[in-house]
Amino acid sequence: MTDQPRRRLLKAALPAAAASLLPAALLRSAPSHAAAPGPAPRPYRAAPWPKAELLPKPPGTAWWAPAPPAYPQPIPSERLIRDARGYSEALSTYIEAWFEGRVPAELPARFVPPGVNRKDFRHFRLMRDDDAVTPWVRRLAHRIDPKALYGSFPDPNCTYLIAFLFAPFGCTLEMDGEFPHARFFDVQITPSFDPKSYRYDGGIGVPEIPLVDVDIDPLPGHVNPFRIGAERNAANRGYALRFDLAIGDPSAVDPAMRPPFRSTGNVRKGGALFFQGPWGAHPWIGGHGRGAWDIGQLWVRYYAPDDGRGPLAGVPLPRLRYRLPDGRAFWIDVDTQGIHERANRTVSLKPASAAPTAKEHNTHDYGWAKQVGIFRGVITGIAINTGGASPAYVRALDKGVAARGHDLPAPNNYEPSATSCTYIDYLVRSMTCAQGKVVVLTGRLPRTPRTRAGGGRTTRAEARYWSIVGYYIPDGWDFVRALSPEAVNGVAQHAVMDEEVIVRDDGWFVIALSRPEDRPRNATAENGVTWVDWGAAPKVSWTLRWLSVAPEWISEKAPTPEKIGPHGDWAHPGFDPDRMWRRNGGEGLMGPYQPQVHYLDTAAFEALGEGVTPDRVPPWTG
Repeated sequence: MTDQPRRRLLKAALPAAAASLLPAALLRSAPSHAAAPGPAPRPYRAAPWPKAELLPKPPGTAWWAPAPPAYPQPIPSERLIRDARGYSEALSTYIEAWFEGRVPAELPARFVPPGVNRKDFRHFRLMRDDDAVTPWVRRLAHRIDPKALYGSFPDPNCTYLIAFLFAPFGCTLEMDGEFPHARFFDVQITPSFDPKSYRYDGGIGVPEIPLVDVDIDPLPGHVNPFRIGAERNAANRGYALRFDLAIGDPSAVDPAMRPPFRSTGNVRKGGALFFQGPWGAHPWIGGHGRGAWDIGQLWVRYYAPDDGRGPLAGVPLPRLRYRLPDGRAFWIDVDTQGIHERANRTVSLKPASAAPTAKEHNTHDYGWAKQVGIFRGVITGIAINTGGASPAYVRALDKGVAARGHDLPAPNNYEPSATSCTYIDYLVRSMTCAQGKVVVLTGRLPRTPRTRAGGGRTTRAEARYWSIVGYYIPDGWDFVRALSPEAVNGVAQHAVMDEEVIVRDDGWFVIALSRPEDRPRNATAENGVTWVDWGAAPKVSWTLRWLSVAPEWISEKAPTPEKIGPHGDWAHPGFDPDRMWRRNGGEGLMGPYQPQVHYLDTAAFEALGEGVTPDRVPPWTG
């Protein structure tokens, strides 16, 4: 039987009812194939690359620590730009053929550059703009439920929206939406393509290009509620943003990629194709082994949605579209169902007990450190707690894998890193709470806007947002299980944000954390104490988020890079432990705005009686 009779037989065998089960958007996603045939689009194929060089490990590095790749890696920038253009032009050719009706909407795998995680992104489908629905990966703001704890190091008071981007250079990405009813809102797009700025496996490398709420111009006749004096509940609150997908040094092509990360107008540069660096390009030296290339991301954050507005802050999800240089609009639907399910998996933790130890650097002798990039923070924590690596090793691995370092040019020397919020300064420290004990935090809180009740007008303050979140630290066999790709890591087991903290007139606070059965009788609001459920697990890694948008929402006490410098980064040559890390009594660079950590028995806290004040809390009696 020839192919033509087979097709006729198959068509006759398919009941008409089956077609009605297909979503209408998929049936309309490709134009008619009635156009005259033309040349078939051809995928781009890159030639082999030179192998990467590995640096020798510094003396004293543990055997299990991977050797750092050399920076810069050996592939010439001109070659990487040529390859990036090649993949982009092949995609453009396919899109053009789709518009002409010559190819199907489903993008063949050979047009997706090697390195893209096809387990996460199982298909790429072209769609008309009027049919497209942006498949946002959503992690919604939520109250902590001990029976269903979320991972991936979230702030439970924030809603995260992520869209995954794949489109040619020269296209624009358009985003239409409404300003959320929330304390803070920003949009961050992966930066313009630059071979010197890596983005390994979607989350390690240089930061995104930001667009902060106050800088966004509203639609004509509408209101931006984040501007000083604006009505926060304004009814007309629409905006329209544009991101030009480009090639070039991100800090040179877009002023918003330079401190203080502000720029007027609604247009930013961005990218939807990235080089993953040596761990992607050279699997024999480490890494996932899939290949060198990856797609882009668009991050949207709603911090502290107003009460009663829901986790989406009372507005519809933003709508996205791509536009070709000639104005034709389209969308490339990326299947993110697997990522969405993984991002929203929950766990519960088993009750256990342990005490603080000097080995884990969480006793009364230790204060806080500055997080300088997520990847660097992780490997710094491993190096400190295992003793298996030196600061020099951490710097070399961070530079070789993430293309980041204090001695590199911008944007590779910035504190913000991939997937972190550009406007937040992150402080970290570990802490352990045994059964029968109470952990107490005292200090001064920066003045922040009071917005959770909704309404009112936007005002200046010393910070836009402040919170502390405790993330479970796995121990023993749990640590081994945490190495599994299916593990849920970065589990937030307790959290408190600024409006939940009882603050005295002079700005001082007392926060008591314990298990419910160990809660002191006087740890109540009436006694000036904010009580927080510690959670089941004994060990946590705290992250303090201090969000500033200069100059309207900033304080001289904010832990900015300009104020802290290298003194809070353990891996930096200029690290000075006496400026922050070994200060736990208000003597450091931040003074009383660096929370002091206390540890005492439940009975010792109850002995403080009524009207608990910070100056009466014992430093450490555990």
